[in-house]
Amino acid sequence: MSYELLKLPNVRIGKDAGTIDEVRMISDAKRLAWEVATKNPLWTIEVTSHRTFLVLCDKEHLGVIGSEWHGSSQKLFVRNDRIGMNSTRKSAYHTDKVDKALLKVKKNFGPMLLAERMGKAVQTAKECISEQAYKKQLERRNHSGPVNKSMVDYGKEHMLQYTQWLKDKHDAETLEHLTKLEEAQLDMKTIQEVTQCMDDEKFALVVLESGKYIVKIRDNVQLYGDTDLPYALRAKVGMLKLVEDEAMVTGIGCRVSSEIFVVMLDEEKGNEIP
Repeated sequence: MSYELLKLPNVRIGKDAGTIDEVRMISDAKRLAWEVATKNPLWTIEVTSHRTFLVLCDKEHLGVIGSEWHGSSQKLFVRNDRIGMNSTRKSAYHTDKVDKALLKVKKNFGPMLLAERMGKAVQTAKECISEQAYKKQLERRNHSGPVNKSMVDYGKEHMLQYTQWLKDKHDAETLEHLTKLEEAQLDMKTIQEVTQCMDDEKFALVVLESGKYIVKIRDNVQLYGDTDLPYALRAKVGMLKLVEDEAMVTGIGCRVSSEIFVVMLDEEKGNEIP
């Protein structure tokens, strides 16, 4: 049977794939992609190389299929987050058989469930905050070095006297470092507060999707509209909407992106929806 993959309406060549010659495709990988495409006409198969294919549903990445070296031989592979979560030693399923690979695709590929989306959003939020903490630590070190050196020269006097001394010296560069150091220290304090709230699970994860608010507090997930979103959350999300992506607001939380917000909960609220 001829598997003319590129003639299928739901198959396209990826923008970074370069020139793809169907004759050069790995035969089993090509057949696997053809089977997935014909059995799932609403999915899109994006050819990324002569041996790998990205599987999408609308704009959501469902996973990757194809052929790669595994051990000492070429094997078909099926890879996505679900397979990685269900395996302690590998992130992909490998086989010699197209039918077995198709069964793995059928079992593991598909749009994310609500619990999976919220779990991924939590992980994205944690990675965002961790990355910002690392960046601010570097920024704090970069500014603290020149400030500390200058403070030693002055004998570690009181800060007001130290600042006046810098002004008297017309040391604009060190004054700027001092200002940036104080800002970084305040930012770091806010990041630590948000991180602690996430570690203690005293936060609400708010995901904005199709005009609705999906709110997750621990295992409690609720769906709200603009009119019934609890005031305490609406007020804090409103403040986070005013700042840039990846920004922290003291006592409020973090805007991870335009769709994901981490809202710090008041101590007395615990893990309840405010």
